[in-house]
Amino acid sequence: MTSLQARLSAGLILALAALIVLVVAVGGYSLRRIAEDFVATRLEHDLETLVAALEFDAGGRSQLAADRIGAVFRQPYSGHYYQIESAGDKIRSRSLWDAELPLPPLVADRFTRAFVTGPQDQRLLLVGRTLRIRDQAVAIAVTEDFTPVEAGLRRLLLGFGLIALALFGALLLLQRLIVRRGLAPLEQVRRELPRLARGEIAQLSVEAPDEVRPLVAELNRLLDLLNQRQRRARHALGNLAHALKTPLTALTQLTDQPPPTGDAGDWWWDLRQQLQHIRGLTERELKRARIAGGGNPGQRVLLAGEVADLVETLRRIHRDRALRFELRIPSDSAFAGDRDDLLELLGNLLDNACQWAASVVWLSAGADAERLWLRVEDDGPGCPPEQLELLRQRGTRIDESRAGHGLGLAIVGDIVAQYGGTLRLDRSGSLGGLLAEATLPRPPGDPS
Repeated sequence: MTSLQARLSAGLILALAALIVLVVAVGGYSLRRIAEDFVATRLEHDLETLVAALEFDAGGRSQLAADRIGAVFRQPYSGHYYQIESAGDKIRSRSLWDAELPLPPLVADRFTRAFVTGPQDQRLLLVGRTLRIRDQAVAIAVTEDFTPVEAGLRRLLLGFGLIALALFGALLLLQRLIVRRGLAPLEQVRRELPRLARGEIAQLSVEAPDEVRPLVAELNRLLDLLNQRQRRARHALGNLAHALKTPLTALTQLTDQPPPTGDAGDWWWDLRQQLQHIRGLTERELKRARIAGGGNPGQRVLLAGEVADLVETLRRIHRDRALRFELRIPSDSAFAGDRDDLLELLGNLLDNACQWAASVVWLSAGADAERLWLRVEDDGPGCPPEQLELLRQRGTRIDESRAGHGLGLAIVGDIVAQYGGTLRLDRSGSLGGLLAEATLPRPPGDPS
């Protein structure tokens, strides 16, 4: 069963059915007990009347005053019977005719109540007690036919059951309406998704119940991440296109001119230089793609494992330089953000350090309750203090002789700004080269 509405409806139907059955069962039992208590109270009164009418003659034989006995006890098989037993003597009501009541054991300290079978298979409610009158033990029992009462109870329970069934149907309709109304926010989200795909809206509406709002907020967060990644990709492509514009223009000018008939060395050298420049730019972007790799948007990752894979990739890319990487990362350090953002941030910082390092690249990380910091240092020539701010500008390169097109640190700045952090550029006090430190605030409630 994959429908949430069907699951809720099935659960509510089972709960309502169990409730209705319980109400009918408890109601039926309660009504029967009330009716039984009512009839038993009346029989106890009849028994006390018989005790008052009981007399003993000179020979010790028991007898009843006829004027104090109700007419119902004289009507044959009326269901109202009495039976009195004493030592060697027994008195039965005229309504019993020739039958005799099967008496259960009777006690003296309380009334005994029981159901017995009477004449013509009547179901009788019997109330009896043992009394001591004139030093004689006398057992008295009075009965009433309970069959009419049970028939009335069955009719009452049938009517109650029909009412409960009608109420059950009404409650099913009501709970269906309640479920549909309760799931309406999800339906609204479903209707907004096609609009989001068509670009009519930028985010999903956050006006939702408390149970749905975290889902909508998480979707909107992922949408923000994807939009920011798309903007960075557009910036990178725009800058790459701008970087390719100059060598392509030069190539166009070279191809518009026929090669010289004499010494063509300079012409071929210019052509080859521009082609190598284009190839270098292209390989640079391919290298960044290999560094970034793949990942799931919004995934929270441990730093140690990702950095190890990233450094291994950089070793292969710069295998001709035999660089030494030193990592100082606590094993439980975690990045509460997107995996691709982490790889792109560290990939750009480390790749930039590899481009300028003489032999050593350091990467260290640390965290406290409020922030996470990542620091990359190299032993290269570094950057003059007055030119550090220029490194943050998109497309700016301090040394034109090195490969690249000035996008790495600008991309890092975008990622750090996206998470509300800061990027500090300075000279490394330990290695003498460039120090780049990214400080990222920890999100509220982050357990890492």
